[in-house]
Amino acid sequence: MPPYRNAVATPSLRARQKAATRELIIDAAVVVFAARGYENSRIDEVASCAGTSRATFYLHFRRKSDLLFELRHRAEQDFQPDYRKLVSLLRDPRVEEIQQWLLRGLSRWAEAAVLMRPVFDAADQDRMLAKQLLPETLPGSKPLARALVDAEVCPDESTADAMAMVFMAPLFIAFRRRAFGMPVNEERLAVLTAQSWTAMAVEHLRPGSANH
Repeated sequence: MPPYRNAVATPSLRARQKAATRELIIDAAVVVFAARGYENSRIDEVASCAGTSRATFYLHFRRKSDLLFELRHRAEQDFQPDYRKLVSLLRDPRVEEIQQWLLRGLSRWAEAAVLMRPVFDAADQDRMLAKQLLPETLPGSKPLARALVDAEVCPDESTADAMAMVFMAPLFIAFRRRAFGMPVNEERLAVLTAQSWTAMAVEHLRPGSANH
């Protein structure tokens, strides 16, 4: 069999150009939405900022709101702390170490906030869109729940899901404030959150778990 038959298929030039144009449109949406707000922004403005046309926009997206899902996805990708590291921290919880873990995540808030503000704006204006854009579980609560189970802080997924929601709610409220330009003392937030998480982790660590 010729060696080329075993080669991994690579995208064609046309496919790469199409993907690049799509990314340019999303990049432009970030700029236009930040400058004018989601409601006041028009598709023509986004297309112009991307250096393309309205017709080209519709080759990639059906409507303006489709861009919001792309922005949310980017924010989620950029704002993913290392929950594997958190597992080891929760097995022997110490305020200072959890605080530093939180601060590393909070350091990415500025970029994520720019991406999420138009998402929050649109969700506030359209309840049906809000159900699609914002899941019932808080961002980060699922991997945090998994970490709580793996660290043996919680005995089962149901308990971990509930505790993760309690853990994440103050952070989500603070992040939303940041997205709308309100001041957030991230250092103080990290200290108070770390103290709370540490106390709850110590209280719930199961007998026989590591370092307990």
